[in-house]
Parts: sequence; C-alpha cells; structure tokens
Amino acid sequence: MSFPYIGAINLIPATGEFTYDTVAYSGQQPGGAMAPINTYHAPGGTKTDVEFALDQLQATLPNCASVAVVVQWIANSLDAASCKIYPSSTFIGGAFEPTAGGADSWRVSDVTIATAGLMPISRPDGVHAAYGGTPSDQSIVRCIQAIKARGLNVALYLFLGVDLPGKPWRAGVTYAPDVSSAASSAVASFLGSATPAMFTRDATNLTVHYSGSVLDFTYRRFVLHYAHLAVLAGGVSLFAMGSELGGLEAIRGSSWTPAGTSDANGHAVWDYPFVAGLIALANDCRAIFDAAGLAKNLATRENLIVYSPDWTQWMGAQHSGAGVSGIWPHLDSLYASSNIDLVSFDNYMPLADWTTGDGGLDAQNWRAPAPSSWPVAAPATRGIALASSPDIDTLAYLQANIEGGEKFDYFYTSYAVAQTLDPNGTLQWVSAPQGDRLTQSRSVYYAGQQLFAFKQIRWWWNNAHSAVYDNGDGQGTVPRGPQTQWTPQSKSVCFLEYGFPTVDKCVNQPNRFFDPSASSGGAPFWSIWNAADKAPLVDNRLALLAHQAFYSYWSANNETSGGGVKMIATDLMFAWCWDARPLPEFPLRMDIWGDAGNWRYGHWLNGKLPALPTPTPSPPPSYGPFASFPSLLGLGWSTKVTPKFSTATLERASGKSARRMHMRWPLYEVELIYDFLRSDSVNQELQQIMGFFETMQGQTQPFWLQPPGLAALQSQLVGVGDGVTTSFQMQRTTGAFTEPLAGVASVSAVRVNGSPLPAGGWTLSAGYQPVLTLSAPPASGAPVAVDGVALWLCRFAEDALVLEQFAYQLFELKSVKLITVKL
Repeated sequence: MSFPYIGAINLIPATGEFTYDTVAYSGQQPGGAMAPINTYHAPGGTKTDVEFALDQLQATLPNCASVAVVVQWIANSLDAASCKIYPSSTFIGGAFEPTAGGADSWRVSDVTIATAGLMPISRPDGVHAAYGGTPSDQSIVRCIQAIKARGLNVALYLFLGVDLPGKPWRAGVTYAPDVSSAASSAVASFLGSATPAMFTRDATNLTVHYSGSVLDFTYRRFVLHYAHLAVLAGGVSLFAMGSELGGLEAIRGSSWTPAGTSDANGHAVWDYPFVAGLIALANDCRAIFDAAGLAKNLATRENLIVYSPDWTQWMGAQHSGAGVSGIWPHLDSLYASSNIDLVSFDNYMPLADWTTGDGGLDAQNWRAPAPSSWPVAAPATRGIALASSPDIDTLAYLQANIEGGEKFDYFYTSYAVAQTLDPNGTLQWVSAPQGDRLTQSRSVYYAGQQLFAFKQIRWWWNNAHSAVYDNGDGQGTVPRGPQTQWTPQSKSVCFLEYGFPTVDKCVNQPNRFFDPSASSGGAPFWSIWNAADKAPLVDNRLALLAHQAFYSYWSANNETSGGGVKMIATDLMFAWCWDARPLPEFPLRMDIWGDAGNWRYGHWLNGKLPALPTPTPSPPPSYGPFASFPSLLGLGWSTKVTPKFSTATLERASGKSARRMHMRWPLYEVELIYDFLRSDSVNQELQQIMGFFETMQGQTQPFWLQPPGLAALQSQLVGVGDGVTTSFQMQRTTGAFTEPLAGVASVSAVRVNGSPLPAGGWTLSAGYQPVLTLSAPPASGAPVAVDGVALWLCRFAEDALVLEQFAYQLFELKSVKLITVKL
C-alpha cells in the first residue's frame, strides 16, 4: 500500500499541547478528571499517537525522506499595529502530567497555563475551541529527535492561525494606508524588539526561557524562540520562519517610490519594512545556529533557513494608485540575502482549467500544438499537444499545466464563486466561477510581463528582474528601472507546501479546502457538490494523480546551472499533509477533534492512498500505421450506424434527476451486413474477411474504415481564420454537430474564403486525428474548408465471427460488428 510520489511532507495539526510528544501525557480540564490526551491509538500504552502516525507514514510513503513539523502560534487581529502573536492552551485553569507519573506541564517560552494575562483560544460555540493549544516546548524537541532517529530529515515550520470569527487567512494581516510612517511603525510593532541574547536554552526541561516580558507577544519572539528550540533538538535540516504573510510583505514604508532606490551595486531596492524585518530575522537565526556550532550545509541539508510566501505573491507585490500600477519584486532582496538559503514558496498553482459539461477550452484544443513562444497571442485556442483526448484526470494533461495554462499562458481577473445550479446545464450543484472565468474569457500577458505569470518559475530563476509597471508615460506596463539584487541561478527553489484537496476538480484550485468554520474555505472552481451532504463530491483519485503529476514532472524536468545549482530542490517539495493523529482514531474520533469532519474533503493524505501498489503505467497507444478494412468491391452489403454517448445520471429523492455527459464526442457502433461471401479461388471474399479478422486478433487491433455513405467530405468547414492561427484540426459536421476526424484517406481541395489554395499552400499531418497546416494564416473571419475522404478508426466489437455455409463455396455472414476507437 505504498505511494512513491512523495519525497517530503508536512506533519500537522500544528496544534495540540502534547500531540507531537513521544512521552504519554494526561490532561485535566477545569473541574474535570485527568485523562490521557496523546495515546488514543493504543490506550493504556506508552507508545504515543505520533509514533504510530510516523510508522504509518514510513510504511505508506517509502520515498519520503523529509518531514516538516508544523508549529502554530496565534494572531488575534488583522491590523498589524495591534496584532499579538502568542502561544495558548485549551486547558487554561486545568493541569497536565506525564501519564507514567511525575510532575511536568505545558510550557512555551516561559508561558504556562498559570501565566496571568495568557490570552485564551476562542470558543465560537461556547464549548469547542477554535484551535488546539500550542505544542509544548519539550514535545517539539522530542518529536524532532524521534523523527531524526528514524533516519529522516526534519524541518521546523512556524505557522500562524488567526483567532477571529471565520478564522481568516494569515495573509490578511496588514496595515492601511501604507507608504507612511504609521505603516512602518505598525510593522515594527508586529515584529517587536526581541533579540537573540534575550533567550536562554534549558537542556534539562527542554525549553527556552525569555528575559523580556512574558506577555511580549510579537513575531520576533516567536521566531527566535524556535530557532533556539531547534538548537536544543540538535538542529534541523530546514528552519522556516513563517509563510504566506502576504499582507505584511506588501506593506510599503514611508520612503517607498515606484522607482525605489539603488544599493551600492546599483540594484533596485524598495521600502518594504516587513521584508527588511525578515532579512534581519534570518541573520539572527543564522547567528544562533552558528554560535551553537550548527553550520549550514546545503549539500547535506543541514540548518538551512527560508521564508515561504504564497504562490500568488512570490514573484512580486502588485500595487496601484497615485498614477502607477504594476508589480514590484519586493522579495528579491530577501531571496538574495546571504542567510536565506533557498527561494521557497507555497505552491498551490492550478494544474487544470476544466469546466463542467464538455470540459471547456482545454478539452477542445488538446490536439493543437502547444505554444512555442511567450506571450501567447490567442489563449482561447491555446493548444496542449496531447497524444490523446484528455479528461481532467489525465496525467499528461495535468503535467502540461505545470508550466503552462492559467497563470503561465493567460489569466482570469475574477475569483468570485457562486454555489448554484451548473450554468453549463448538467443540473448539478456546482461552485460556479463568475465573470471572465465563467465564460473562459482568457486575458493575455504582454512582452516583459513574466512577473505577473507566477507559474514562470523557469524564467524567474534564469533571469534578472525589474519592476513592471505603468506610470502613465504611454509605454504601458513594462519593465522599468534597474535590476534587483537577485542573481540568476544563484539558489534553488523549494516548495514548503503543495497539495490538493480530495474533492471534485481539485486541480482547478488546489489551495481551496472545505471547512465550514473558515471564511477562506470553500471548493475549487467548477467542483460538483453533493446536495445531501452540502459539501463537494469526494475524489481521492484525482488528488493522488495530481501528486503523481507534480512529483514526477519536476523530477524529470529540472534544470541545473553551470555551477551545479538545481533549479528545483525536488527533495524539499513538502506535500500538505500528514497528521500526527494516527488512523483510524483520526478522523473517526469526532468527539475529540473538531477538524475530523474536514478530513474527507481536505488535503490530508493519511488513509487516502491506494491500497495496492501503484501499477506500472500502460504504454502509450499506437498511432499507426493501421491496416484498412477490406473493401470487397462489387459485393452487395448494407450498413447500420449507431452513435452512442455515455451519461451519468443522479436520481434524487425528490424525483428530480441530474445528468452529466462522460464523452464530448460519441463512439459509433457500425454493423456491416453482407448477403453472402464467396470462397472460390477468384473472389475469396470469405478469406479476406476471415484473414483480416484473424490478423486484427479479434477486438485487439484498430484499423481504418471508410464509413459507408459517410466518408465524403464536401466543403467541410475545419476552422475560421483569426489572422494568427495556421493549424486546423480536421473535423466532420453532421447537421449541427461537429466532431474531430480520426483519419483522412485523402484531401482533394482546400479553400480559404472560397478560393482554392495551390498544392504547396497546405500540408496534412499523417495518422490519427490529422491537422491541416496552411503556409500562411487566413485573414480574420475567413472560413477554411476542405474536400476529401474521411476515415473512422474502428475495431471489431466481438471476438468471434459466425459464418454459415448455405451452398458450395457460398457463406452467409449475418453481420460484422465494429465500434469506433478513441486513442
């Protein structure tokens, strides 16, 4: 039951006073009894839940070599000027003790459950806490040491949860208006003034003491505390100072201008006070590690330091107003800092742009060549160059969108969603996007605007960067000013998070997770909902396929600089997520854990991986050459053709029903009925049919058939010019229905706007689903039509032929049944 496509993973829940501990503890709520709190999997034993969870992880993910232990403190405001960053417990007024006896309790940076002024975790319903308590210091040290003892690398990942109604995303912490001294002061207040010298490591009690006020709840205290705690644990492979604080990152100080200033080397820098604060924190963390003898080693992954922005802002912060609008590479100075060792970001980029119904534009343009240059002029007809017609759960389709598709070739401006009946007419309840995303009205990028296209990792890594903005001078949104401090190819890129919720259409919007208690929760674009559950449909298979696509793509498509620096640190791509609460207790014990109900829809991988080893992928289908069905010239026959679709039907208790098509184009059942077949030495029709049937091995091999009565193409429209496109997929129109042709026996004429093209004015690709390529693009609105002979790709529908002899050398064949083939 192993899954080989995960090399590193995040260990959550980030909370729980002793969830991560390898020592058994009991807890007592005020007025309650003392009860075990981290041995639910094996009650009464000494082996704790996290040890069982790690056993399950190693048994299931054989290639996972790194585990990031996620630890959460709490933020109580979205206003940076007043926001406090603090640890807390759900047992305030209660008690803890080791289950085996003795005295010990919860402690984090000198904060205990008896600390006067300790800020409690809210209980929105008056009973259940919005979050679990912060993990106790000694539990983190022991967890790190236990993971290292298993031969795994360990990262320590610092995380913020916002304790406000709706549990808003931490990126919402910000300050307005910025470009002001007040904004700089707000950031300074958020960061605080803690210094490395204010902390003392306590190796006996596995904690770190703080000489400042115990109620100094600031971000620097948070980060420096855990830098010292990592030293107590013997060091970590990766120390992540935080993530996705986009609102803070983008706050501009009082001296910010569009052009910025230049450093001593002439590189552009801008006044982003939180980014400067992160650089200072990285310097302090490095000083702590170095003083403890924990030197960094990139080759062996020891004591590295990162900060990880979100996927939408890792290239730059967008600003508008005061006569300018554009994007500024605000984090380049952080990435260039000597004590930031990798360029990290949380990668939840879309791997699909797939609608309900027929799948939308990607389903229509899969066969066309992929763009060969950037920017893409006509994203509505962007090809994907796939070998066969995809669905959303096609591995090659998902991989084609890792360095392609939305936020690479084009973008949408709308992120609004409405839970409504499917606007594409399937009668299902869906997360329907709004605005340009609903109509798939794709917007283009222009030359020099790669910073807006945040999937352009390869371009970003290989190039220097400048701010890209419009200042009203008539040149538009273009690169301006000197280059930043980033040196191309100088550091590898890692992903502190990536993953996929296990719901329908998860690859359209991988960051979305279903959590009714969170304002940032929801379901991906176009996901179908289960009306009875009031939740999106579960789809574990698609999420696992996306993990396979992501892992295998970057393993095969990496790049290395001349100095040996890899573009992507593939060993540091941390999947989200594995839970320290083992199966089956989590998620079954909903009486204990408030988030257990979200497990089936969320990014958790525990319990969702395949029960059997992943099969070896099937070899790609053959695209020819194919044999041709015997024509048996002069023989009388008749034909019956039956187009067939496949439709999923959902019947509801109300009597209503909903339907969804599985196929955009039908399969055709073809029945050829012969009056007789001759076996004499002159005609040998029987031998031709039988020999061909045996050569095709019954149903095994596909072959070409000129569909009787349907082969002729007369003025068949294959496309309309747009002044750019030169390639058009061959297709056939029957009434109002148009579908791609499997093959073409010949093309006798090509006309553009009614005028025939010379033989040298066009070419036709050979084999399956041919493409007509013109030597010059037709004018906008000019129809492109062809005359020719169509072919269907078929196979025998059965593995037997029934032939009956009714006279000497005369046989009756009731029918030959064929069915068309899609490759």
